[in-house]
Amino acid sequence: MERRGKYAARTARRAFRAVAAATLVLLTVAAGPPAAAQTFDEAVAAYGRGDYATAYRGFLRAAERGEAAAQFYLGVMYGNGVGVLWDYVEAARWYRRAAEQGDAKAQLNLGVMYYNGEGVPWDYVEATRWYRRAAEQGDARAQFNLGFMYYNGEGVPRDYIESAKWFRRAAEQGDAGAQLNLGFMYYDGEGVPQDYGEAHMWFNLAASLFSAANTNERERARNFRDAVARLLSPEELARVQRMAREWRPSREEEAQSPPSPPGAGGDMRRRIAAIQRALARLGYDPDPADGIAGPRTREAIRAFQAAAGLPVDGLASEALESAVLSAVFAAAPVPTPAPPPPALERASTGSGFRVGADGHVLTNAHVVESCAQVRVPPLGAIAVVARDEAADLALLKAPAGGAVAAFRQGRGIRPGAAAVVVGYPLRGALASGANVTVGNVSALAGPGDDRRLIQITAPVQPGNSGGPVLDSAGNAVGVVVSRLERAAGGIPQNVNFAVSAGAARAFLDSEGVAYDTAP
Repeated sequence: MERRGKYAARTARRAFRAVAAATLVLLTVAAGPPAAAQTFDEAVAAYGRGDYATAYRGFLRAAERGEAAAQFYLGVMYGNGVGVLWDYVEAARWYRRAAEQGDAKAQLNLGVMYYNGEGVPWDYVEATRWYRRAAEQGDARAQFNLGFMYYNGEGVPRDYIESAKWFRRAAEQGDAGAQLNLGFMYYDGEGVPQDYGEAHMWFNLAASLFSAANTNERERARNFRDAVARLLSPEELARVQRMAREWRPSREEEAQSPPSPPGAGGDMRRRIAAIQRALARLGYDPDPADGIAGPRTREAIRAFQAAAGLPVDGLASEALESAVLSAVFAAAPVPTPAPPPPALERASTGSGFRVGADGHVLTNAHVVESCAQVRVPPLGAIAVVARDEAADLALLKAPAGGAVAAFRQGRGIRPGAAAVVVGYPLRGALASGANVTVGNVSALAGPGDDRRLIQITAPVQPGNSGGPVLDSAGNAVGVVVSRLERAAGGIPQNVNFAVSAGAARAFLDSEGVAYDTAP
C-alpha cells in the first residue's frame, strides 16, 4: 500500500450536494410499452383525453385484478392530485402493490415517498431498499438516487466507491444529473482516482443534455467544464472533447413499466416548488416550497417579474422558472478551480489485509494519513472510506473478491500464545513478496495499560504497520501498529504492539462491515 504526498481538491462538494438534492425529490413517471388488457387500454385513452373519472374507474377495476400497470397509474393520480384529491397514503398504497410485483417505476416512486416521508414514515433505509430494487432493473433515476444515498450515507454507510458506481450507471444511460455529479467526483477524486480529463468529459455531456428547464444545473456544468479545461494540456483537452462527441447513451435492460400519464400534474408542482425555493433565496417572501401557488407566491412572482423587466402576470410558467433560476445562479459566486496538483511521489508504504468479501481492507490510520492517493499494487488507486484516529485504524475499499481474513472466534488470545506477523516491510529493500515473522503475545495491553493494544515479540519493521497479527490457526488477533524504539536503560528487544482484535472488530462493526470469524 503506497502513500502519496498531500493534495486534495474539494471546491466542488457544495455544488454536488445542491444538484443531488434538487434532482432527488421528483415523483417520476416514465414511458414504457403499452399494456395489453383492453380495460386498461380504455382507461389510458380516457386519461389522455382528460376524462379522469372514467380513467379512474378503469384503472381501479384493473388494479383490483392485480395489474401492476393500473396500480402504478392510481399511485400517480393520488400522488399528483389528478382526477382525485391529493392523498399520499393512497398513492403509497398503490405504488407498493405495483412495486411488490416488480414494477421499477413504482419501486422508484415508493422510495421517493419514504425519502420524503409522504404517505409513509420517513425512512432512509426503506427508501434505499426500493431505490436499489429499481436500480438493479436498470432504472436510471433510481440509480442516480441510490448513488446520492451512498454519497451522503443516508440509509447505507457512506461509500464513495458505491456512489460513483451508481452515478456512472445512470450517467451512461444519459442522466444529466448523474453525469454532473460523476464529474464532481472525478474533479475531487472521491470514489474514483482524481482525473480532470474524465471530469471535463462528464461536465461537457451534462452541459449538453440538461434541458432549458434546468438552466441552473446546465450553467453549473458549463462553468465547471470551462474551468477544468484550463487545467488540461491542449492535447488532453482535444482527446476528452472527442470522447464527449463520440459518446452514446447505453440502455440497460429495464423492467417494463406502464406508459407515462400525459399531463400528470407532477411537473407543474415541481416547477412551482422550484420557483418558490429560488424566490426565497433571492429575498422574496413566497409560500413554503409546497408546489402550490398561493397568494404569497403569486405576489412574489409579480414582484420578481417587475424587478426583472418581465411581463407581470404572476404565472408560474416554464420561462419564469428559467429566469428565476438564472437569477439565483447569477447571484452565486463563481467557483474557482483548484490549481493542478503537484507531481505525486511515493511518500511511504504500509501493509493491510482484506476483511470483507465486498473489498474492504483494514490498515492503520497513520499509514494513510495526509494521503492524496493510496495505491495497492497491482490494483492501483483505491479509496479511504473510514478512519478512527484514536484506535489508529482505517478502512479502504478495493474491488470485491479474493480471499479474506477471519478473526479469532471465542476466547481471546492469551499471553504466551504464538503470534505470526505478515506484511510488506522495507518495500524495495527486501523481497517483493510477503514477509513473515513469528513470536509470542507478551502482554494484553500497551503503554499505560491501554487495553486497545496487545504486545508481541514477533519482529516488525517500517512498512509492517497495518498488517495482520495471526494466531497459530491463522486467524487475525490484531493489527500491527508500532514498535518501541527506546526505553529507560537501553534499546528494547522485540517490544512491538498491535491493535487488538476486539478494537478492530468494534471499528468494523461501527462501519457496518461484515467480516468472518473462525475457531
